Amino acid sequence: MKAAHFGAGNIGRGFIGELLFESGFETTFIDVVQPIIDYINENHSYEMYIIDNNYEKKVIENVKAVSSITDEPAAVEAICEADIITTSVCVDNLDKIAPTLAKGLKERLNRGGSKVNVMACENAFYATDMLKKALLENKKAPITEEELDKIGAFPNVAVDRIALSTTVNGVRIPQIQSTFELVIEKDKMVDPTAQPIKGAEYVENLGMYLERKLYVFNCGHAATAYFGYHNGKETIFDALEVPEIKADVIAVMKESAMAMTKKYPFKFEDLVAYIDKIIKRISLEALHDEVVRVGRSPIRKLNAKDRLVGPALLAQQYGLDNSHLAKAIATGYAFDFKEDEQAVEIQNYIAENGIEKAVEKYSGLTEADALYQKVIDAYKAIKA
Repeated sequence: MKAAHFGAGNIGRGFIGELLFESGFETTFIDVVQPIIDYINENHSYEMYIIDNNYEKKVIENVKAVSSITDEPAAVEAICEADIITTSVCVDNLDKIAPTLAKGLKERLNRGGSKVNVMACENAFYATDMLKKALLENKKAPITEEELDKIGAFPNVAVDRIALSTTVNGVRIPQIQSTFELVIEKDKMVDPTAQPIKGAEYVENLGMYLERKLYVFNCGHAATAYFGYHNGKETIFDALEVPEIKADVIAVMKESAMAMTKKYPFKFEDLVAYIDKIIKRISLEALHDEVVRVGRSPIRKLNAKDRLVGPALLAQQYGLDNSHLAKAIATGYAFDFKEDEQAVEIQNYIAENGIEKAVEKYSGLTEADALYQKVIDAYKAIKA
């Protein structure tokens, strides 16, 4: 079986590429970074290291790579021949790969090729829907929705794996944790009964899993970063070594989890076990995961639909406690890392307009929300 995968970064090689290999696929990576392309083609394999297994080396074989810039015909050919097509390029880059993917799918259709699953394995809600939209809107290689639906099925995917990297001879080598989650929207697949990627979970209600990841995992991760930064800690490990911070983080995640049980058929005890697993994963010392990396882009992370304000509003909707979530949001507004453009923008806005206007502008909260005053009060307590 053959796979075409856009993106040979940490997630591409360290997560999706590994699962495709374990599932019996020969994978062609489509990328733009020539040193990585050359590295993969040198031995038709690449190395990765498993952090929580004493950095055990694993070699992924049956791979090759092509450049969508210098050899687009080869990328189109890989798309035509593929039994599955996946991406991990960062959601902001989906529009950049759309022309090449559209050319490949149109050529596949013209050749009378079989319908193929196309999945965007990105850290975003409904990323495959975004990819399909990018395909339809691209001007370089026009393709109609009718043509897309004839040649492709577009299931959404939820992804979860900590994937870092180290540089060896100018090439970034993936370093990954052994645990992962890949959840696929089975009803949108070419064959809803098929399970082409081993280790993935195939579900009917993907939304609840996407929201669980954002509102529990990403929520706790961001809260740890902001609490840690405020307390002068360098890494997530350092932050969670402080009992008070760890207790606050777990309380934040439990508030979010309780709200999730009201909206979806999750059991609270199952979510508590999920929280415990997350805390163990992110507190691994070997990750050396800096709080400024996890806390970066606070404008996005303090948005009303994102990982902190979203679950806090959900808890408010069901009349549940969200005081620890409010504290995490307030601490996010105190994130003043000078090398982060979004953090600088927020701090400048607070200095000129006050925290009240900032919370209204960046989180969409008003005095009509009980959460609004909780965040303001928590912020003032932090700054006192």
